[in-house]
Amino acid sequence: MLMNNPLPTFRVRFHLGYCLFALTVLLVEIAIAKYMSGWVRSYLGDVLVIVLLYSAIMSVAALNKKSVVLFTLIVAFAIEFGQYFKLAERLGFAPDSVAYIVLGNTFSGADLGCYAIGAILILLVERVNWQPSH
Repeated sequence: MLMNNPLPTFRVRFHLGYCLFALTVLLVEIAIAKYMSGWVRSYLGDVLVIVLLYSAIMSVAALNKKSVVLFTLIVAFAIEFGQYFKLAERLGFAPDSVAYIVLGNTFSGADLGCYAIGAILILLVERVNWQPSH
């Protein structure tokens, strides 16, 4: 008797459109970090980080889009809560290290809202051309 596998199938595949979009969002994020301040840096950057993670994953994997949105949201929330517990410092990362910068050091509840907005935007945009992954 065969049982259905409840786990999603992971298939590696390259998607140029998502890759180019992810690279574009990455460049925008870098520009925001280097040249912007105020609400753009504080909020728009956090909304876009979800879009960046989602696009990067979708550029190399054939997965269910809703699952990837949920996964990116969980990762962002986990990193943010790691900031609350000063995870980067506890792990001994130097303040100028890439790991310290990625993990961050300042918790903000508003960031959680920005991540949720980013996830909602992805769902709205993807809904226009929603095609279930295989």
